[in-house]
Amino acid sequence: MFGSLQIGSVLGITIRLHVLLLVLAALLFLREGPAGLTAFAILFAVVLLHELGHSVVAQRLGVRVVDITLWPLGGIARMSAMPESSRVEGLVAVAGPLVNFALAALALGVLLALGPDAQSGGAHALDQFLQANLALGLFNLIPAFPTDGGRILRALIALRKDWLAATEIAVRVGGFVAFLCALAGCALVFASSTYFWLGLSLILVAAFLWWTGRQELAAVRLRHGISPFAALAELLRRSMETGARAGGTREPARPEPDGLDPKALEDLEQYRGNLRSWRARRDESE
Repeated sequence: MFGSLQIGSVLGITIRLHVLLLVLAALLFLREGPAGLTAFAILFAVVLLHELGHSVVAQRLGVRVVDITLWPLGGIARMSAMPESSRVEGLVAVAGPLVNFALAALALGVLLALGPDAQSGGAHALDQFLQANLALGLFNLIPAFPTDGGRILRALIALRKDWLAATEIAVRVGGFVAFLCALAGCALVFASSTYFWLGLSLILVAAFLWWTGRQELAAVRLRHGISPFAALAELLRRSMETGARAGGTREPARPEPDGLDPKALEDLEQYRGNLRSWRARRDESE
């Protein structure tokens, strides 16, 4: 991915770090010191494990994983030749949140074992790890395509409809969720300076969801032989028809087909007289 650095590989999968994530780490360090770097490291680990959950299941199902890129809005596992299968889509999508919930349960178990009096730095970091896993797992179950919840929704719809129709429905639902997210973000931005950055983050997430959803829909349409300009061509055609009706123009009359219909042919066979008279009488009756 453009603007990313390779930092290693896990299970044969290349791991990349986007430069914007390094900028975020520097800002956290300048603002909060070592505690900011600890929070960054926890977030890094949680997102990476989430994406590895997707990738391992995808590999087991025969899908090749190109790489994993971590960036400020989360992680992206690039996969090649993903089949249009409800089973594969559903299993790969649900794997990420399941990893987060399993890690959260593990962290909760350790915290309960330590007891309520645990006040060490390790216990605090473990509590952050627990909260980060729960937040990421729950967020990804929101049916806002292309989040995991949106992909699970498409997989369920595809059990009844074809893949293209399922994608279109999932993207529409995701667009509605993105609209609500942007609306909430704008309200927070203008409500108080305290929630400015939270509101701005929601707006950025909404833009990301809307844009990536539209991109994937365009890719699916192209795979199914539908041009990305088909919608524009249809819109122009309807606009021209509307303009023609508004301007009082009429479509040119279609030429009458050659020959006579069976009823006229039978009438002609029974007619006795001049052929011109028969045609004139037929024209008057029409």
